[in-house]
Amino acid sequence: MFLVTGGAGFFGMHMCKALLEAGEDVLAIGTTPFTPAEESYFTPREKERLQFMKCDISDADAVRTVIESSSISVIIHAAVITVLGEAEVGLERRMTEVNAIGTLNLLEAARESGAKRFVFISSSGLYGSHGQGIAPVHETTPVYPGGTSVYRTCKVYSEMMCQNFHSHGALEVAIARIGSPYGPWEQPTRSRTGTSPIYALLRLALANVPLRIYGRDSLRDWTHMRDIARAVLLLSTSDTTRLRHVIYNVTNGTTTSIEHIMQTMARLIPGLEWCFVDERESSNVTVQMSNPRGPLDISRLRQDLGYEPTYYIDRGLADYVSWARETGWQ
Repeated sequence: MFLVTGGAGFFGMHMCKALLEAGEDVLAIGTTPFTPAEESYFTPREKERLQFMKCDISDADAVRTVIESSSISVIIHAAVITVLGEAEVGLERRMTEVNAIGTLNLLEAARESGAKRFVFISSSGLYGSHGQGIAPVHETTPVYPGGTSVYRTCKVYSEMMCQNFHSHGALEVAIARIGSPYGPWEQPTRSRTGTSPIYALLRLALANVPLRIYGRDSLRDWTHMRDIARAVLLLSTSDTTRLRHVIYNVTNGTTTSIEHIMQTMARLIPGLEWCFVDERESSNVTVQMSNPRGPLDISRLRQDLGYEPTYYIDRGLADYVSWARETGWQ
Protein backbone atom coordinates (compact mmCIF):
# COMPACT_ATOMS: atom_id res chain seq x y z
CA MET A 1 0.00 0.00 0.00
CA PHE A 2 1.29 3.45 -0.99
CA LEU A 3 0.32 6.50 1.04
CA VAL A 4 0.07 9.84 -0.79
CA THR A 5 -0.35 12.89 1.42
CA GLY A 6 -2.16 15.78 -0.22
CA GLY A 7 -3.65 13.09 -2.41
CA ALA A 8 -6.42 15.25 -3.88
CA GLY A 9 -4.06 18.13 -4.66
CA PHE A 10 -2.48 19.08 -7.99
CA PHE A 11 0.53 16.79 -7.61
CA GLY A 12 -1.37 14.20 -5.57
CA MET A 13 -3.95 13.61 -8.32
CA HIS A 14 -1.25 12.76 -10.85
CA MET A 15 0.76 10.73 -8.33
CA CYS A 16 -2.23 8.58 -7.41
CA LYS A 17 -2.95 8.04 -11.11
CA ALA A 18 0.65 7.01 -11.86
CA LEU A 19 0.68 4.53 -8.97
CA LEU A 20 -2.67 3.05 -9.95
CA GLU A 21 -1.59 2.68 -13.57
CA ALA A 22 1.48 0.82 -12.26
CA GLY A 23 -0.82 -1.63 -10.47
CA GLU A 24 -0.28 -0.36 -6.92
CA ASP A 25 -2.86 0.10 -4.16
CA VAL A 26 -3.11 3.69 -2.96
CA LEU A 27 -4.33 5.44 0.16
CA ALA A 28 -4.69 9.19 -0.36
CA ILE A 29 -4.99 11.42 2.68
CA GLY A 30 -5.67 15.13 3.10
CA THR A 31 -8.09 17.64 4.51
CA THR A 32 -10.12 17.86 1.29
CA PRO A 33 -11.38 14.80 -0.63
CA PHE A 34 -11.61 14.33 -4.39
CA THR A 35 -14.43 16.19 -6.08
CA PRO A 36 -16.78 14.24 -8.38
CA ALA A 37 -15.00 15.78 -11.39
CA GLU A 38 -11.61 14.71 -10.03
CA GLU A 39 -12.86 11.19 -9.36
CA SER A 40 -13.61 10.92 -13.09
CA TYR A 41 -9.83 10.97 -13.69
CA PHE A 42 -9.68 7.40 -12.37
CA THR A 43 -11.14 4.36 -14.13
CA PRO A 44 -13.66 2.15 -12.28
CA ARG A 45 -10.98 -0.51 -11.76
CA GLU A 46 -8.52 2.08 -10.45
CA LYS A 47 -11.12 3.36 -7.98
CA GLU A 48 -11.27 -0.15 -6.48
CA ARG A 49 -7.61 0.25 -5.46
CA LEU A 50 -7.85 3.88 -4.35
CA GLN A 51 -8.98 4.95 -0.89
CA PHE A 52 -9.27 8.41 0.60
CA MET A 53 -9.09 9.19 4.31
CA LYS A 54 -9.43 12.63 5.83
CA CYS A 55 -6.36 13.37 7.91
CA ASP A 56 -4.61 16.54 9.04
CA ILE A 57 -0.90 15.75 9.08
CA SER A 58 -0.29 18.30 11.83
CA ASP A 59 -2.14 15.88 14.16
CA ALA A 60 0.51 13.32 15.17
CA ASP A 61 -2.02 10.87 16.66
CA ALA A 62 -4.19 10.94 13.54
CA VAL A 63 -1.17 10.34 11.31
CA ARG A 64 0.00 7.43 13.46
CA THR A 65 -3.45 5.84 13.41
CA VAL A 66 -3.73 6.05 9.61
CA ILE A 67 -0.30 4.59 8.94
CA GLU A 68 -0.47 1.81 11.53
CA SER A 69 -3.94 0.70 10.42
CA SER A 70 -3.20 0.54 6.70
CA SER A 71 0.02 -1.51 6.34
CA ILE A 72 1.77 1.30 4.49
CA SER A 73 5.04 0.36 2.78
CA VAL A 74 5.87 3.62 0.96
CA ILE A 75 4.94 7.19 1.87
CA ILE A 76 4.95 9.95 -0.75
CA HIS A 77 4.65 13.18 1.19
CA ALA A 78 3.31 16.11 -0.82
CA ALA A 79 0.83 17.77 1.57
CA VAL A 80 1.79 21.40 2.07
CA ILE A 81 0.36 24.87 2.44
CA THR A 82 1.75 26.78 -0.55
CA VAL A 83 1.46 30.51 -0.03
CA LEU A 84 4.23 33.03 -0.49
CA GLY A 85 5.02 36.66 0.16
CA GLU A 86 2.49 38.80 1.97
CA ALA A 87 -0.05 35.97 1.88
CA GLU A 88 2.00 34.21 4.58
CA VAL A 89 1.22 36.94 7.13
CA GLY A 90 -1.01 35.50 9.82
CA LEU A 91 -0.43 31.93 8.62
CA GLU A 92 3.07 31.45 10.01
CA ARG A 93 2.06 29.08 12.81
CA ARG A 94 -0.36 27.03 10.72
CA MET A 95 2.17 26.73 7.89
CA THR A 96 4.85 25.57 10.32
CA GLU A 97 2.50 23.03 11.91
CA VAL A 98 1.65 21.51 8.52
CA ASN A 99 4.75 22.08 6.39
CA ALA A 100 7.40 21.28 9.03
CA ILE A 101 5.88 19.46 12.02
CA GLY A 102 3.62 17.52 9.65
CA THR A 103 6.72 16.09 7.98
CA LEU A 104 8.15 15.07 11.36
CA ASN A 105 4.85 13.44 12.34
CA LEU A 106 4.92 11.34 9.17
CA LEU A 107 8.57 10.37 9.58
CA GLU A 108 8.04 9.24 13.17
CA ALA A 109 4.92 7.25 12.28
CA ALA A 110 6.69 5.68 9.30
CA ARG A 111 9.61 4.61 11.48
CA GLU A 112 7.33 3.15 14.15
CA SER A 113 5.23 1.21 11.62
CA GLY A 114 8.17 -0.21 9.68
CA ALA A 115 7.43 1.53 6.39
CA LYS A 116 10.14 0.92 3.82
CA ARG A 117 10.58 4.20 1.94
CA PHE A 118 9.74 7.87 2.39
CA VAL A 119 9.67 10.19 -0.63
CA PHE A 120 9.49 13.88 0.20
CA ILE A 121 8.22 16.33 -2.40
CA SER A 122 10.40 19.40 -2.05
CA SER A 123 10.79 22.50 -4.21
CA SER A 124 13.24 24.07 -6.62
CA GLY A 125 12.37 27.32 -4.85
CA LEU A 126 15.15 26.45 -2.40
CA TYR A 127 17.69 27.40 -5.07
CA GLY A 128 16.52 31.00 -5.16
CA SER A 129 17.82 32.77 -8.28
CA HIS A 130 20.85 30.56 -8.79
CA GLY A 131 21.68 30.27 -12.48
CA GLN A 132 19.81 33.45 -13.43
CA GLY A 133 17.61 31.60 -15.89
CA ILE A 134 20.56 30.23 -17.86
CA ALA A 135 23.11 28.14 -15.92
CA PRO A 136 22.05 24.59 -14.95
CA VAL A 137 21.38 24.05 -11.25
CA HIS A 138 22.74 20.85 -9.70
CA GLU A 139 21.61 19.21 -6.47
CA THR A 140 24.95 20.14 -4.87
CA THR A 141 24.10 23.84 -5.19
CA PRO A 142 23.68 25.35 -1.70
CA VAL A 143 19.96 25.78 -1.10
CA TYR A 144 18.36 29.11 -0.45
CA PRO A 145 18.08 29.27 3.35
CA GLY A 146 14.55 30.60 3.37
CA GLY A 147 15.11 34.21 4.29
CA THR A 148 11.77 35.60 5.38
CA SER A 149 9.75 32.92 3.57
CA VAL A 150 7.99 30.50 5.91
CA TYR A 151 7.33 28.14 2.98
CA ARG A 152 11.01 27.81 2.01
CA THR A 153 12.18 27.65 5.63
CA CYS A 154 9.83 24.72 6.26
CA LYS A 155 11.05 22.97 3.10
CA VAL A 156 14.66 23.27 4.30
CA TYR A 157 13.68 21.93 7.74
CA SER A 158 11.76 19.01 6.20
CA GLU A 159 14.61 18.07 3.88
CA MET A 160 17.08 18.10 6.77
CA MET A 161 14.77 16.02 8.96
CA CYS A 162 14.27 13.49 6.16
CA GLN A 163 18.02 13.18 5.75
CA ASN A 164 18.41 12.77 9.51
CA PHE A 165 16.04 9.78 9.55
CA HIS A 166 17.79 8.37 6.48
CA SER A 167 21.30 8.69 7.93
CA HIS A 168 20.20 6.96 11.14
CA GLY A 169 18.88 4.01 9.15
CA ALA A 170 15.26 4.51 10.12
CA LEU A 171 13.96 4.78 6.55
CA GLU A 172 15.04 4.80 2.92
CA VAL A 173 14.55 8.41 1.87
CA ALA A 174 14.39 10.14 -1.51
CA ILE A 175 13.85 13.88 -1.86
CA ALA A 176 12.37 15.21 -5.10
CA ARG A 177 13.02 18.91 -5.73
CA ILE A 178 10.36 19.63 -8.32
CA GLY A 179 10.15 22.81 -10.31
CA SER A 180 7.79 24.77 -12.56
CA PRO A 181 4.88 22.32 -12.81
CA TYR A 182 1.84 22.83 -15.01
CA GLY A 183 -0.89 20.66 -16.43
CA PRO A 184 -4.38 19.23 -15.89
CA TRP A 185 -6.16 19.67 -12.56
CA GLU A 186 -4.18 22.72 -11.48
CA GLN A 187 -6.35 25.22 -9.64
CA PRO A 188 -6.09 27.64 -6.73
CA THR A 189 -7.14 26.15 -3.40
CA ARG A 190 -7.08 27.14 0.26
CA SER A 191 -3.69 25.48 0.69
CA ARG A 192 -2.28 26.45 -2.73
CA THR A 193 -3.20 30.02 -3.51
CA GLY A 194 -0.76 30.57 -6.38
CA THR A 195 -0.90 28.96 -9.79
CA SER A 196 1.54 28.67 -12.69
CA PRO A 197 1.69 31.36 -15.39
CA ILE A 198 0.71 28.69 -17.91
CA TYR A 199 -2.52 28.09 -15.97
CA ALA A 200 -3.32 31.81 -16.07
CA LEU A 201 -2.51 32.11 -19.76
CA LEU A 202 -4.54 29.07 -20.81
CA ARG A 203 -7.55 29.96 -18.68
CA LEU A 204 -7.88 33.38 -20.33
CA ALA A 205 -7.02 32.01 -23.78
CA LEU A 206 -9.83 29.46 -23.64
CA ALA A 207 -12.22 32.21 -22.54
CA ASN A 208 -11.27 34.15 -25.72
CA VAL A 209 -9.74 36.99 -23.71
CA PRO A 210 -6.96 38.87 -25.58
CA LEU A 211 -3.74 38.41 -23.60
CA ARG A 212 -1.54 41.33 -22.61
CA ILE A 213 1.54 39.68 -21.09
CA TYR A 214 4.17 41.24 -18.87
CA GLY A 215 7.42 39.26 -18.59
CA ARG A 216 8.71 38.75 -22.14
CA ASP A 217 12.17 37.63 -20.94
CA SER A 218 10.97 34.93 -18.53
CA LEU A 219 12.59 31.51 -18.97
CA ARG A 220 11.72 28.37 -17.04
CA ASP A 221 12.01 24.59 -17.19
CA TRP A 222 8.23 24.18 -17.37
CA THR A 223 7.40 20.56 -16.57
CA HIS A 224 4.18 18.69 -17.16
CA MET A 225 2.87 17.20 -13.93
CA ARG A 226 2.51 13.79 -15.56
CA ASP A 227 6.29 13.74 -16.06
CA ILE A 228 6.88 14.83 -12.46
CA ALA A 229 4.61 12.05 -11.17
CA ARG A 230 6.39 9.49 -13.36
CA ALA A 231 9.77 10.55 -11.98
CA VAL A 232 8.50 10.28 -8.40
CA LEU A 233 7.06 6.86 -9.24
CA LEU A 234 10.61 5.77 -10.11
CA LEU A 235 11.93 7.23 -6.85
CA SER A 236 9.20 5.36 -4.97
CA THR A 237 9.45 1.94 -6.58
CA SER A 238 13.02 1.45 -7.86
CA ASP A 239 15.35 -0.98 -6.16
CA THR A 240 17.40 0.53 -3.34
CA THR A 241 20.65 -0.17 -5.16
CA ARG A 242 19.65 2.24 -7.94
CA LEU A 243 19.10 5.17 -5.59
CA ARG A 244 22.68 6.34 -5.28
CA HIS A 245 21.65 9.73 -3.90
CA VAL A 246 19.06 11.14 -1.54
CA ILE A 247 18.22 14.38 -3.37
CA TYR A 248 17.02 14.44 -6.99
CA ASN A 249 16.02 17.38 -9.18
CA VAL A 250 12.78 16.69 -11.04
CA THR A 251 11.92 18.81 -14.09
CA ASN A 252 12.33 18.38 -17.85
CA GLY A 253 15.82 19.87 -17.64
CA THR A 254 15.43 22.47 -20.39
CA THR A 255 14.21 26.05 -20.41
CA THR A 256 11.45 27.46 -22.57
CA SER A 257 10.59 31.09 -23.15
CA ILE A 258 7.15 32.58 -22.65
CA GLU A 259 7.25 33.65 -26.29
CA HIS A 260 7.59 30.01 -27.41
CA ILE A 261 4.77 29.01 -25.10
CA MET A 262 2.51 31.66 -26.61
CA GLN A 263 3.42 30.70 -30.18
CA THR A 264 2.57 27.09 -29.39
CA MET A 265 -0.64 28.05 -27.63
CA ALA A 266 -1.68 30.18 -30.62
CA ARG A 267 -1.32 27.15 -32.90
CA LEU A 268 -3.44 25.07 -30.54
CA ILE A 269 -6.12 27.75 -30.06
CA PRO A 270 -6.91 29.37 -33.42
CA GLY A 271 -7.85 33.02 -33.18
CA LEU A 272 -5.96 33.60 -29.95
CA GLU A 273 -4.92 37.24 -29.58
CA TRP A 274 -1.83 38.03 -27.53
CA CYS A 275 0.97 40.53 -27.17
CA PHE A 276 3.70 41.52 -24.74
CA VAL A 277 3.50 44.80 -22.85
CA ASP A 278 6.30 46.76 -21.22
CA GLU A 279 4.40 47.88 -18.13
CA ARG A 280 2.94 45.54 -15.51
CA GLU A 281 0.00 47.91 -15.01
CA SER A 282 -1.18 47.45 -18.60
CA SER A 283 -1.06 43.62 -18.48
CA ASN A 284 -3.75 41.08 -17.61
CA VAL A 285 -1.21 38.27 -17.08
CA THR A 286 2.14 38.70 -15.31
CA VAL A 287 4.70 35.98 -15.94
CA GLN A 288 7.74 37.81 -14.59
CA MET A 289 9.66 35.52 -12.21
CA SER A 290 10.78 36.76 -8.79
CA ASN A 291 13.52 34.11 -8.75
CA PRO A 292 14.85 33.57 -12.29
CA ARG A 293 16.83 30.42 -11.53
CA GLY A 294 18.43 28.28 -14.21
CA PRO A 295 17.10 24.91 -15.42
CA LEU A 296 17.46 22.07 -12.95
CA ASP A 297 20.15 19.55 -13.89
CA ILE A 298 18.45 16.12 -13.98
CA SER A 299 21.53 14.01 -14.74
CA ARG A 300 21.16 12.13 -11.43
CA LEU A 301 17.62 11.10 -12.35
CA ARG A 302 18.74 10.05 -15.81
CA GLN A 303 21.81 8.12 -14.70
CA ASP A 304 20.36 6.37 -11.66
CA LEU A 305 16.82 5.63 -12.85
CA GLY A 306 16.90 5.99 -16.63
CA TYR A 307 14.38 8.81 -16.53
CA GLU A 308 13.60 10.85 -19.64
CA PRO A 309 10.83 13.45 -19.87
CA THR A 310 8.10 12.61 -22.36
CA TYR A 311 6.03 15.79 -22.24
CA TYR A 312 8.36 18.42 -23.59
CA ILE A 313 6.62 21.76 -23.84
CA ASP A 314 4.89 21.41 -27.24
CA ARG A 315 3.44 17.99 -26.41
CA GLY A 316 2.70 19.07 -22.85
CA LEU A 317 0.72 22.12 -23.94
CA ALA A 318 -1.16 20.07 -26.52
CA ASP A 319 -2.11 17.57 -23.80
CA TYR A 320 -3.19 20.38 -21.47
CA VAL A 321 -5.37 22.07 -24.09
CA SER A 322 -6.88 18.72 -25.13
CA TRP A 323 -7.73 17.90 -21.50
CA ALA A 324 -9.27 21.32 -20.99
CA ARG A 325 -11.51 20.92 -24.02
CA GLU A 326 -12.53 17.35 -23.16
CA THR A 327 -13.45 18.21 -19.58
CA GLY A 328 -15.02 21.58 -20.32
CA TRP A 329 -12.53 23.21 -17.96
CA GLN A 330 -12.80 26.97 -17.60
